[in-house]
Amino acid sequence: MASEVRFEYTTNAGDLFRASVGLAKFRILLGLGFSLTLIGGLVIFFLAIDEKQILLQTSPLFIGIPLLAVGGQLLRLHAAIRNYVSSLSSSQRQNRFVFSDIADGIDIAYGESNGHISWNDIQKVIERRKTFLVFLNKYDVRLIPKGAIEDVNQIQILRNILSAKLGSRAHLLF
Repeated sequence: MASEVRFEYTTNAGDLFRASVGLAKFRILLGLGFSLTLIGGLVIFFLAIDEKQILLQTSPLFIGIPLLAVGGQLLRLHAAIRNYVSSLSSSQRQNRFVFSDIADGIDIAYGESNGHISWNDIQKVIERRKTFLVFLNKYDVRLIPKGAIEDVNQIQILRNILSAKLGSRAHLLF
């Protein structure tokens, strides 16, 4: 008997933002680490030359600006995602996916458009705590929130299908 998982969800800016931050986590942490290293070095320098007053006067410049640069990237990402979602019509925000163990790929529908993605065209699938990320390539990622799957058993069926069809390209939480 064929196993199949069907689900629908509405594109949500919050889900997209959390997934995007998760994907950019390394770059964000790298920027934050670089900023903190710069700040730490300057604080140590001013303390070593015993210029606490200059440290306090210039701290907004060399502490605030690097941290603002990192925070600004998060704000830019949030604004871009919010603009993307708001530009979609209400029908374009509706997503439908069908995973089947007898199909040669995933059937998808966005709004009134339908499509099919072959298992061979999927680079990898990564399961996170709240989402499944379907990578077609490193620039095209489909987000599937687990909240769209009503039955917990359906998540396990989906894991089984992905594992069987993708093998080592499926990075799942079992």
